[in-house]
Amino acid sequence: MKPFTAISLLTATGLAAAMPPSHQTRSVGDVLPGLKRDASGAGFTHVGSDNVVRTFDKDFNVVDFAQLDSRTPSEAGWPRSPSAAVLDEAKQARARSAAQVSKPRSRSPLEGRQAYSCVSEFCPDDTYCQGLWIYGYNCTSCMIVSNNIGNCQQF
Repeated sequence: MKPFTAISLLTATGLAAAMPPSHQTRSVGDVLPGLKRDASGAGFTHVGSDNVVRTFDKDFNVVDFAQLDSRTPSEAGWPRSPSAAVLDEAKQARARSAAQVSKPRSRSPLEGRQAYSCVSEFCPDDTYCQGLWIYGYNCTSCMIVSNNIGNCQQF
């Protein structure tokens, strides 16, 4: 059994060393706490299809970013400057989020018995999430993942 374990370990080590750098990734949860956010609270966080987490202000200017993989930055300013397609993703996702939160939502008496989870709350920007304190939530930021609706997060 021990020789098999040693061979498995050596094989796994060899495969890890042989993987191209683009397969080395960081998790979103690792990079989020260190990102700067729009001081006005009108910004949001977006995880793009290019594997970059960006914080935007209300005018879609990049406040901060974190690359999740180890690809080499381009001369065109990537990853700080999103491509037109990724910027469009962020705009569409923010529009979907704004439409979702504009729908009336009644608070049920049962919500008082449930544990409050920021992730269950849709959002268009950080200010919306921070305003949920009135309902007992401790949310700080709005994170939008491409092709989804924003959800409040606690960082």
